Amino acid sequence: MTKRITYLLLTFPKLTTTFVDREILALHEKGIELQIVSLRRPGGPLSEYQEQLQQQTRYLYPARWRTMLAAHLYYGLLHPARYFSTVFHLLTSPHPTILSHRRTLRHFIEGIYTTYMLRKNPGDHIHAHFLNESATIALIINRMLGIPYSVTVHASGEFFATPMMVREKLADAKFIATCTRHNWNCLAEVGKDLFEDRLMVNYHGLDISTYQRHQAKPLRKPVILCVGQLRERKGLIYLVKACAILQKRNIDFICRIIGEGPERAQLEEEINQAGLSQKVELPGALPQEEVVNQYEQANLFVLPAVMAESGDQDGIPNVILEAMAMELPVVSTWSSAIPEVVHDQHNGLLVPQKDPGALADAIARLLQNQKLSEQLGMAGRKTVLANFDPMRNIQMLVDAFMD
Repeated sequence: MTKRITYLLLTFPKLTTTFVDREILALHEKGIELQIVSLRRPGGPLSEYQEQLQQQTRYLYPARWRTMLAAHLYYGLLHPARYFSTVFHLLTSPHPTILSHRRTLRHFIEGIYTTYMLRKNPGDHIHAHFLNESATIALIINRMLGIPYSVTVHASGEFFATPMMVREKLADAKFIATCTRHNWNCLAEVGKDLFEDRLMVNYHGLDISTYQRHQAKPLRKPVILCVGQLRERKGLIYLVKACAILQKRNIDFICRIIGEGPERAQLEEEINQAGLSQKVELPGALPQEEVVNQYEQANLFVLPAVMAESGDQDGIPNVILEAMAMELPVVSTWSSAIPEVVHDQHNGLLVPQKDPGALADAIARLLQNQKLSEQLGMAGRKTVLANFDPMRNIQMLVDAFMD
């Protein structure tokens, strides 16, 4: 029997979560019937294919207050046992702070509204991406409608930085997928004796046909490329500091940091103070097609990821896979799950976190050693081909959905 899967997300699609796009497109290719539900519409630019995905997505917000009230009256009056036991279960679960109960109450209000909007066509299975309110809402739908649910847990702040109700959100999930072995180990510890037997590692797949070099690396001024949100966990301030060291060594380069985020002002100040305004560029977020073009123009890729003060950290940043597929030598850090894909001296170079000197040394080494740069780039593409095939990884999800 064919199952209809409802994908539940907070905001979809987004330039920063293209791995979800690829998963959905691959499931379509597998013939899986999908209903994409997003609470909110995205803001900012989208890639061409993301605009098509947007047309296929059902958006639930903004919501009319009358409809929101009707949803709660509907379940509160017609299904009071489920309604009140669910809110009691959520609000009496352990919370890190008193104020976090308010956040959970807001998620309950949104969850009942979402359940009401999906009640006539919820699908046969709910799958939530990220351990945020989408996972909470999937839990609420499960308790109110009896629809089974699953969750993909990413290396998000809601897991590492501000964990809340992790065991409660995942206790009744049919399965829990996560994109790195590092995440799996952390989740297994949290879910010991509760859900550890339902954990699976499901690496993000990458459509290798989209990411392949069509021209030789440019011979003009070397381009150091970085792609990622301008957030603390990306460690971009250390890349700027490393660029200052390279400039003092009279090494010629252009560093291009593509992305947007809350650290833009801090990065701009650091660039200006270091006299790097002609060396380091911040062009902002770009559609995926243009990002691929930037890979073509680059000589190497750098992402100096760190663990933020809050505990927030990356998993395997998708941009590292993309750069490796484009045969760019990668420089990154011994952070989180990055060593699962970047093997030091084999398909890239790894340096300690928050060490601009070591970062500058690794970048200089690649800029000054073309042979090593090419060897690492070719090995990187082979790694992606061997371990991040989208169809094989998607088949694991299909089997889990249909089991």
